[in-house]
Amino acid sequence: MALSGGKRVWIAGGALLLCLTTFSQAQAPYVPDVTEAREKEWRKLVAASQAAYASGKPAEGIDPARRGLMLADELFGVDDPRALISANDLALQLDSTGHFKEAESLFRRVFDSYLRTRGEDDPNTQLAVENLVDFYMARERYDAAGPLADYALISFRRTTGVTSARSRRMEQIVAAMPKPALHVTPPSAPTKQADAAAGTAVNDPNPESKQARQGDDVEKMMSPAMEEAAENHP
Repeated sequence: MALSGGKRVWIAGGALLLCLTTFSQAQAPYVPDVTEAREKEWRKLVAASQAAYASGKPAEGIDPARRGLMLADELFGVDDPRALISANDLALQLDSTGHFKEAESLFRRVFDSYLRTRGEDDPNTQLAVENLVDFYMARERYDAAGPLADYALISFRRTTGVTSARSRRMEQIVAAMPKPALHVTPPSAPTKQADAAAGTAVNDPNPESKQARQGDDVEKMMSPAMEEAAENHP
């Protein structure tokens, strides 16, 4: 693995080759010479793509990365680590050149594939989730970054320890996540009846007439005692 531009890049060489699937596990039939020649072609495409990214020219790395991914999917299978190396390389190039939708899809593919085939505690899965969290944080998509960062922090603490650099970095990301704002219910609007009553009280040009009307209403409303007296009146 090499670090470049804040993103994690899988290098197709060295110790990583020890965990790559063998030809007998590849999706395409193994044909001597032909298969080996095509894998050499894939390695050249990967090298060209990663060199372009490392030199700050991601646009130049898109074509070799895309061709490498197509070749790896056909030759090795979509879940093969070699295909995922190419998928990650292409995602990095696309992310750097503003093609965010396709980059997100590829970052997701890499993470989902490693999670499904190797489990959540595999180092490749952890690298993939870090790239995905970084992608969402850079876009300020905290709703997507939050659950992944929480998941990653739990995994990192369990596998690398609470004081590891990976755990501390994810702690900082989680701490920097904006907290959801408290929802305050606004005061309810006055009803039309209340508005009408208030309007009458404020705008009535003749308050005396209002008092008179109120008096009329009182007179028209008889108490029970008055009603009984009226019934008994000769």
